Amino acid sequence: MNTQHIRTGQKLMITLAVICSVITLVWLVRWTVFDKPGVRQLSAEDTSFSLSLDDGDFVQGSKTILATASSAEQEMELLIDGIKAPLKPVMEQQALLTLEVSDLESGNGYVNAVWFNGARIHTFNENMTTFTKVLIPVPADLLKPGENEVIMRSGSTVSPEDEAMEHDDWRFRSLKFELGDGTVLEAPAYNTSTTYVVGDGSPSSRLPNSLEKRFTFTIKDEKFRAYYHIWDTRQLPEGAHQVELIADEPTGKKSKAVTVQVDNTAPSVQIVSPAEGNTYKNSVNISLKVNDAGSGTADTVVKLDGKVIVLPEEVLTEKLTAGAHKLEVMTSDKAGNETEAAVSFQVIDEMPKPPLAVHPADLSVVDADRTELSVQVSDTADDALDVSFYKARRFDLGQAVAHAAFSHAADREPPLQMVLDGENALSAAERSLVASRDGQYLVNNDKERFPYHRFSIEVGDNLTGDDEVVWSGHSLPERLVTMYLWNHDKSVWEDMDSNKGTEDFTLHGKLSPPFIRNGRVEVLIQDRIPTAEDYDFAFLWMSDTQYYAEKYPNIFDRMIEWAVANWKQRKLSYLIHTGDIVNNWNSKEEWERASGSMRNLDDAGIPYGVVAGNHDVAYDAGIYDDYWKYFGRDRFIGQPTFSGDLNNNRDHYDLVSVNGNDFVIIYLGWLIDQKTFDWADAVLKKHADRNAIIATHEYLKPNKAYYGQGQQIWDELVVPNSNVFMVLGGHNPGVAHNVKKIGDRHVLEMLSDYQNGPEGGQGFMRLLQFDLGTSQLFVNTYSPYLNKHNFFKPEDDELVLPITLKPIEKQVATDYIAVYSRTHDLIGEVHEIPSGGTATVAYHGLAPGQTHHWFAVARDQYGGQSRSEVYSFHTK
Repeated sequence: MNTQHIRTGQKLMITLAVICSVITLVWLVRWTVFDKPGVRQLSAEDTSFSLSLDDGDFVQGSKTILATASSAEQEMELLIDGIKAPLKPVMEQQALLTLEVSDLESGNGYVNAVWFNGARIHTFNENMTTFTKVLIPVPADLLKPGENEVIMRSGSTVSPEDEAMEHDDWRFRSLKFELGDGTVLEAPAYNTSTTYVVGDGSPSSRLPNSLEKRFTFTIKDEKFRAYYHIWDTRQLPEGAHQVELIADEPTGKKSKAVTVQVDNTAPSVQIVSPAEGNTYKNSVNISLKVNDAGSGTADTVVKLDGKVIVLPEEVLTEKLTAGAHKLEVMTSDKAGNETEAAVSFQVIDEMPKPPLAVHPADLSVVDADRTELSVQVSDTADDALDVSFYKARRFDLGQAVAHAAFSHAADREPPLQMVLDGENALSAAERSLVASRDGQYLVNNDKERFPYHRFSIEVGDNLTGDDEVVWSGHSLPERLVTMYLWNHDKSVWEDMDSNKGTEDFTLHGKLSPPFIRNGRVEVLIQDRIPTAEDYDFAFLWMSDTQYYAEKYPNIFDRMIEWAVANWKQRKLSYLIHTGDIVNNWNSKEEWERASGSMRNLDDAGIPYGVVAGNHDVAYDAGIYDDYWKYFGRDRFIGQPTFSGDLNNNRDHYDLVSVNGNDFVIIYLGWLIDQKTFDWADAVLKKHADRNAIIATHEYLKPNKAYYGQGQQIWDELVVPNSNVFMVLGGHNPGVAHNVKKIGDRHVLEMLSDYQNGPEGGQGFMRLLQFDLGTSQLFVNTYSPYLNKHNFFKPEDDELVLPITLKPIEKQVATDYIAVYSRTHDLIGEVHEIPSGGTATVAYHGLAPGQTHHWFAVARDQYGGQSRSEVYSFHTK
């Protein structure tokens, strides 16, 4: 054989061997590192089993991980950083039966009892003459998939099974069956508005089965496929960790692996000002440094003397009582870690008053060669004052420059656009009314829309940085006038200052770069006046859509599609959802169905708000992870009505203006803590001029009594805030309403929950229709799915209720509008002027034929100061 051929064959065999080795090595690496033996990665579309964590989630403290199998027989394995973690079945937790009992005489020997699936789980041992809440644990080993039977039975003095002797007659209501994971189950035969009686009554009239009442609750199979692991992350290093769920299925093993971030480090908070123990006079600047290197800060709540304030804030000490004050700061990061800080400080109530008695008078004509400026100054504590005079610039409609001014009316307050079609430019005579402070007013009213004055003021590009818009005028009694500046970066009218009343007041708007574009500042001054027709406008209210998300998504879609299609025809202005959006908080399919249905509102530009119910969060601990993913802040922040939130839309509020009426609608999430109560109270007080509606998940029972935190909401939010006129809630199947009076104020309380009806409620929702002319609210109940009104009796589903809204007669009257630009260019100063004295300086070097602007600042020895308006004079 040819030697060359042998060598060539050897080389070929060696080459093939190397290739095979490389392939084997690559396969082994993939086998060990990426796929693991026999384990197939779960695709995004595969929902055969689920893990409650997603990539990128932040976790802290003791975190409950939930996993759901495709069947009760499926074996699953949980790995955390490659180490096996024990999984326990959810249904190993006991359930809870709750009811209210009355007229019970167990203390007299009657053996009254409750059974569950044939086992006696509770025997009453005392008398209960009035309705008393009773909590009865249900052992986990009695729970079973499918129907579970509960029996309330009246006993004799011998036993609960005896039927021959005299039996007790007792009543019960408010029956509730709750699984260990917080799921509340409903019994189809149970009526939430009924009070049930068990007993023999009179022996001659005993009815069959009158000694007991039976109800069945269906536990779904999937509840027996759910497992949990409580993961203590506090002993782990901060940063990324892998959580993997492996399921053993007939087709082989599948896995879902996610990377989450452990963050157990609370944010840092430094209260820069005020300083602990310091004494302040005139003003207190509140300044914080908040930082979180892990998940990032989520919410910061600041309270001054127990009341929530919004930063940045400079508090004038004249608004505080002299003495001790406390500033508290509570901040949290996105993982849920919280930090609190507090300082105490003292306040001295002293402040120089703004300089007055100005000379020369505004708009005077003076000799250029002998000009003097003077002001009269005074101090609260009679301290001597130093007075400085500075140059300034002023831009107003008294100048022959390209300022523009318009009057008009909008369909809402404020408008969504900077310039609306149909604006009327002010005539020369109208411009003269707002060119100076002279007690002459430009007045605008409108009987249907929201009247406004808009000013476009040319300021050039030489502002000093200490610049503000100043407006003076008035309105009608108790009516609010608001100054808005157009924010070019955000393309919105931004609220700067407000005041109310028939006496003239001044509004100020601090200028910054977003409010200045092409050398111009856009200003809007607005108030509102409504109209009244048969009914003027309506809000749409839905609640407890949980079964639509779970079983009947076509009904959910139909409800939203009807709302979009009938929005204008039905005069709808806003939609409220009071929770239990889904039935199972950890069901991705339900969340995606609900989100998809509600997305039609987003696409149509329809404003709405939602709040979480107990089915939307995990357990009574209130884990909001899935709610945040689908209905967090990011979903709503672009809505024109969205105005603020707490903890990623757990609680939030919307500002709605329609037909001249202003509303603040505040949503309180499941399990309201004191932080939320404080925040909500501050929002209601900040918007005290608006008609307030509180939307929360649970508030009333069908018997009209308060439920859950209902009494606390009434005591802490409704009673002390006179603008609250309506509270809406669901949770308890049924309907109810109260009309309560606090002084002259009507407060409407309503429960609306149709979930116990066929197909989860068959799409019934409520129309809240406002008739301003008669001060009435017309409530109608309608199902677009059935094209039918009323689920319950007409007297329960069709209501005519009194409403007491804030005063609706409105007006905007402008006396003066200007932009002040103050400089640090000193004209002159004088020292130690006694309180009540006059400070005078000479103004040299002025040429004739020019206009000059100036202002004065009065300072005391403690650093307190006040400054005058900007004035002008012309030299001759």
